[in-house]
Amino acid sequence: MARQYTPTLLGYVLLGMLNQLPRSGYDVRIEMETAPVGHFSSSPGSIYPALKMLKINGLIDSEVVHRSRLKPREVFHVTEKGKKTLRAWLRKRLAVSDLRDNLAELMLRFRFMADTASSEETLRFLTDFRRKAKTYASILNAQTRAQAESAPHLALSLQRETAMIKMHIEWADQAIDTFEEIKGQEP
Repeated sequence: MARQYTPTLLGYVLLGMLNQLPRSGYDVRIEMETAPVGHFSSSPGSIYPALKMLKINGLIDSEVVHRSRLKPREVFHVTEKGKKTLRAWLRKRLAVSDLRDNLAELMLRFRFMADTASSEETLRFLTDFRRKAKTYASILNAQTRAQAESAPHLALSLQRETAMIKMHIEWADQAIDTFEEIKGQEP
């Protein structure tokens, strides 16, 4: 039995971008150069193979668009299968380790929720994010206390990480307030 294709993080980012707006490979490259969508290379050598894999696996499709005075362009759009795959990635459960290892991915997931998630789903993500961040901050605080005297360099680096996590908790608090207000205004 063939193994099911799972997109790379770049593949999920491309699904998110194409879900927002159908684009050509060139348009994707320009967006990646000018907007904060992670630390991905905007080179054709990374974008086009990723688009090809998404297309081969039925997550995106394309059509050739002829524009006056310009050469034809292949414009990509997300298929229903691609939308389902994107939604599953956006709804994936968070783990405390994600705050340490996959923070950039979590922020990308939040960004692409704008086009697929309800306010309630967004609030659920933010609440879980805040809860996991608080747990991670507690773990870091305990480690810092344990290392304070014997390993001051490690303790100071842990303090820095704790400060960063506290910043993310504050951000989550603000985002939750915003989405609770939005949810309260929905019919």
